[in-house]
Amino acid sequence: MPLIILIVFATVLYTLFDIFASRAGNQIDANLSAVIFNGLGAVLPLIIYAYFKLSKGNNLIPTSNAGLAYSGLAGVSIAAFSYLLIKIFEKGGLGYVIPLIYGGTIVLASLAGWLIFKEDVSVLQILGVAVVVIGIGLIVYSKI
Repeated sequence: MPLIILIVFATVLYTLFDIFASRAGNQIDANLSAVIFNGLGAVLPLIIYAYFKLSKGNNLIPTSNAGLAYSGLAGVSIAAFSYLLIKIFEKGGLGYVIPLIYGGTIVLASLAGWLIFKEDVSVLQILGVAVVVIGIGLIVYSKI
């Protein structure tokens, strides 16, 4: 499947996650909500992994210790993020919270790619990140 199609599907699914998580705010304890969606987020891929492991045998991508460690750290990060997201939605709306979080994520991830992982950047990428920073500033300014 082409990369752009996968990106569109991932974007739609993440948007649905944000919408549903925002509706959960003030209607469920943040810890319980995080357990529910992280639990489902763990069980469903595990079932899919088991299916492919049984059907393809050892033809899956090899697993390294670094891959396991990074996956564990990502799991801890998403669990903490999930809890905080529900707590944040108790105080702010979807249209304000999500652009700030994901705009900030774009800026921080871009900086990490450029500064830590030494990824190449183009002038257009820098301009794109600058536009995101300006957008975040405008969103914050609109609430002041």
